[in-house]
Amino acid sequence: MRVEKRGSGRPLVYLHPAGGVRWTAVLERLARTRTLHVPTFPGFDGTETEEKVTSRQGLAQRVGDYIEKNIGTACDVMGCSFGGAVALWLALERPRLVDHLVLECPGGLQTIDPALRRNPHAFYKALFAHPEKIAYEKKPEDIEARNRAMLAHYGAEDGMDSKLPQSLDRIRAITLVLHGTEDRIIQAETMRLLKSRLPRAFLVYVWDAAHSIEVDQPERMSAVVESFLERSEAFVVPYA
Repeated sequence: MRVEKRGSGRPLVYLHPAGGVRWTAVLERLARTRTLHVPTFPGFDGTETEEKVTSRQGLAQRVGDYIEKNIGTACDVMGCSFGGAVALWLALERPRLVDHLVLECPGGLQTIDPALRRNPHAFYKALFAHPEKIAYEKKPEDIEARNRAMLAHYGAEDGMDSKLPQSLDRIRAITLVLHGTEDRIIQAETMRLLKSRLPRAFLVYVWDAAHSIEVDQPERMSAVVESFLERSEAFVVPYA
């Protein structure tokens, strides 16, 4: 996989959504205190696919191989949407590699509204409560179309990963689940179910954010993620 590294400090692996890698304000802020490892999944953003990697579970295996070879120890992992499902598989199958786990509106646990899936314009509108806050460079249309096509390649066209929900209670990583209060792609019920199945999980709702919390509320998201990564369970307790 192509992997971009930025920043310095404790390693944090970030797994991107179906739109590909986006260097949002949240990632830029996290890179001030951490070394971000941001892989591009094969087939996304103009890269070539790998013949033997055709599922989100398979992608997690590739990420795990990368961590073992290039980081060499347990690290924090953050996954957004499509990347959230990959992060869950990584925590399931390579638990010794995952310390803190951050899931931003993770996919893989429900089907996505077919009306949204059939209409790229409607889906794009559902991603953001505040599209005027988009600060990263927009990808060319052919790259965006290719990225959308990768969902079918990885068996994620309808969003659901049938093998994933039944295995969640085996995850032992301390986990922060983030969900936007205006998210119309992932249901609140799905996030509550996820929280109930993970033995060490916290569910935080981010006000006035849709599916892409990183864009809609970067300051709020950065603050809670930084606190969680630094203080673990104590992140819910305010400083004196």
